[in-house]
Amino acid sequence: MKNKMKSVKNSTMPIFNLEFPSWCNEINLFGYCFFRVDDYKLKLMSLQHLITSFSEYQIKANTGEHVQTAIVKIPSTECDAVLEFESKNNTALMDLLLLLSIFTGRDVFTLKRPNDDAKNDNDFGVIVADPRIYKWGGILSCSIPYKKQPIEPDPFGYDIGFEEGINKIYDLIISDDWQYKYQRGYFLFLARMAFRCQPLESTFIQCWTIWEHLFAVLNRNWMSMEQIRRMSSVEKISFILVNFTLTAEISNKSRKRIKDLAEIRNRLIHFGRFPKRGSVHDDAILFIRLTEFVISKILGLSPSGVFNTLEKLEQYLNKFKEQQKSTPNKSLKTVRRNGLS
Repeated sequence: MKNKMKSVKNSTMPIFNLEFPSWCNEINLFGYCFFRVDDYKLKLMSLQHLITSFSEYQIKANTGEHVQTAIVKIPSTECDAVLEFESKNNTALMDLLLLLSIFTGRDVFTLKRPNDDAKNDNDFGVIVADPRIYKWGGILSCSIPYKKQPIEPDPFGYDIGFEEGINKIYDLIISDDWQYKYQRGYFLFLARMAFRCQPLESTFIQCWTIWEHLFAVLNRNWMSMEQIRRMSSVEKISFILVNFTLTAEISNKSRKRIKDLAEIRNRLIHFGRFPKRGSVHDDAILFIRLTEFVISKILGLSPSGVFNTLEKLEQYLNKFKEQQKSTPNKSLKTVRRNGLS
């Protein structure tokens, strides 16, 4: 699907919550140039930060708020958005802001452009973005390779790899093949919802929805919607794991472990809480990290191993065998339960 071109009236627009790589003053993405505002240091410090840190600036932990950190210069002609937004008349800028949100871990947004019938240029509508930093998505941000860009005479330079990485990702998602295969990338909207700061249970369910969605999209050409709906969760999860080479094969014992994941989902959906077992939170976190891993692959990245995700998956799939070895047999448990030992 090729982007349509349109002329632009507004030459610049304000951008909120965009955190630039350290010592990087501008980011160029698909013809859009994002500049830091003049008082960027103060604006950056006004965003939410969960820990005190030091890089280009010393940042103290604080509650934070929405802050305009950048200005984007709009190209003379713009392309239509390629992602599946619910609202109409979106441009490529909105695609890029979605990617920036996912990869920087904040809701990055601009003020809505006035409609043709708006009363004045300041009639932008209501801001509904979340000012909090995302809790998830770390694998994606770590999967863009670092590339140092020297700055004269500054010895530090900055990470131009971020700019190059986002541009490569956007080049991929605007391609006809990618657009068709992933049905205009609606899973990216689901990912943004999942990665935001919220209870673990909410993130887990939204990640499960992403896996269900991807299974449906990748099998829609040979399965009916009724067949997809009736397919067991175990088969769907197994398909995603093998399709994206997170594991080479699914054994019978692995299927039983995947069934345990499905139990977490079923218990949460039907009773509103996780099952009561010791590892359930770790299992849920593993599934979320696997979701990040899959999305990284779909976006053409080599997923980072920063959280040892594949190693933990292997341990999880093989854990059932270990549990079986350490579990007393049924007859022995019955004797103990009857007080005979």
